[in-house]
Amino acid sequence: MTLHQAADELRSSASTVSRYEAGEVMPVWSTVKTLLDHYMTNTAADQAEAVRLWDAARAEPSPARLPMSTPRALRRLIHAERESAFEQCMEVVVVPGLLQTESYARAINADAERYFSPPTRVDGLVASRLNRQRRLAEPDALRLHAVLDEVVIRRTIGGIQTMHEQLAHLVNIAELPNITVQVVPLTVGVYGTMSGACTIVGDLPPRGPTGVYLEYPTGGAWVDKKEDVNRLTAMFDSVSSLALSPSDTTNLIREQMTVLEHRDDYQDHQVA
Repeated sequence: MTLHQAADELRSSASTVSRYEAGEVMPVWSTVKTLLDHYMTNTAADQAEAVRLWDAARAEPSPARLPMSTPRALRRLIHAERESAFEQCMEVVVVPGLLQTESYARAINADAERYFSPPTRVDGLVASRLNRQRRLAEPDALRLHAVLDEVVIRRTIGGIQTMHEQLAHLVNIAELPNITVQVVPLTVGVYGTMSGACTIVGDLPPRGPTGVYLEYPTGGAWVDKKEDVNRLTAMFDSVSSLALSPSDTTNLIREQMTVLEHRDDYQDHQVA
């Protein structure tokens, strides 16, 4: 059956049916039932499976609200996060978005937006980032493995207090059973591509990784060609093997927190 034939049966438009098929809009049950009858998929088993799938979809959390200017590749990543079982990310400059505190995220976006768009977008960008983090606390929580360059925890972003809060958040959230945080020490030297952030999303075996988001200053790229995904996954595995263990990583982060605590401007802020 063609898209237009299905649309005619629903007394709707082809574009609406296309959005149903793409998963952009969830149809009401009467629409699903009509299409099942139209497609001659009306056995008891088929009907029961359709009911199960529709109920499961209805129980999913509401879609993430993204700013209108969100690049298409980043939208692919965010939608993939909602459907995937695990995520592996490698960051060489900043803390990954899923692990950022609000003040840290605001500091990063406020500075970047001075060059690329009006600062009025910052609130929307921060809200979108915090909304994505809900995926880490859902009943079927996303399993996140983050590998960070040591520079990420050494660079002070947003001021002493903001950075100290961010490091404390990393220590605390790394205690969750679905989250692993590792730091690649500076002594390792060259590793991976070192050209930007790399985020891999996917399902448990046998399907495994399904896509990779590569970030650069003015946007990003979505990679889903199997050969490329496999190569990037192998690179992530290699880099994580060079990184400190999770426990040693936590110790290193705590050491950096102590360094910040002994800075005069941190003490001045505490007194104030």
